[in-house]
This record gives sequence, structure tokens and C-alpha cells, in this order.
Amino acid sequence: MNATKEFAALLIVALVAAACGRDQDRPIKDRLRASEPLTEDDIARAFDAVGRAMSGKAPRVKHGALMRQLDEQERAQLFNVLGDPRGLADAGLRAVDGAMVRGVRAPATSPQSEIEATGTVWIDVSSLLPRRYEFTYAMPGFGDTAFDLVFENTP
Repeated sequence: MNATKEFAALLIVALVAAACGRDQDRPIKDRLRASEPLTEDDIARAFDAVGRAMSGKAPRVKHGALMRQLDEQERAQLFNVLGDPRGLADAGLRAVDGAMVRGVRAPATSPQSEIEATGTVWIDVSSLLPRRYEFTYAMPGFGDTAFDLVFENTP
């Protein structure tokens, strides 16, 4: 009977520990879901959580049913935004493929230096993984681009 009680106690401790680990990012997930604009501190905390969520996962570009690795330019664009939260701006909430995402916008390097551009990473508020990247020129019609992201566990 004591072995059964010990097993039950260990099981409860394990379940509580697992639940606590999952809730570590609950406050930032709630903040990302809120309609109020993110502050620079909110963005910094979100990027810490995004880094934890991305750990051990490889980003891939998704085009319909096809997936491929990010090319060098796409990787640079994505990680230029995710690399440093200073000076970034909140781009608000929206849905991407049925998932609620929060955008974080940064100035981007435009091939045409006289035209300003921005890069926006859309972060899934549930998984904390980037879902989409958009490169947008300040003037329409100059070749805005976007790609959807999926993450796979790395061996």
C-alpha cells in the first residue's frame, strides 16, 4: 500500500512540475493576446519566450503543401527582426491560417535605398513560434514579399 501512495505522490509531483513548466510563458502569451500595443519591454520578454519556443526546432518555409529550407536572404530577413528587440514596433493582432498572431515590425534594408521598407514577423500567440514574415515597401507596387513558416524538431 505504501508503494502505491508513493507512486501516486510522485505522479502528482511530476504532473505539477510539468504544468508549471508549460505555464512559464503564460503571462507573455496573455500579453500578446491583449489588444493594447506592446511596449519595448513587452517585445523583449516576448523575444525571450520566442527563443525558448524555437530552441531545438528548425524553421522552414511553407508554400501550400510544399516545404523547403529558408534561403540565405530569407534567414537573414527573419533573424534581423528576431535578433534585437530594441527599436521594434508592435504591428497588432490578426489571424493567419486560423491562428491568432501578433506582429512585430522593424525597419528593413531595401534594395532601393531611396524607398523605405519594413520587415514584420508574425508570432503565434499560442505556440510563440514565428508564423509569417512580411517585407513591405513604404510605396505600393515595389515587390512586397512574404513567406509562411513552420518549425520542425531537429535531431
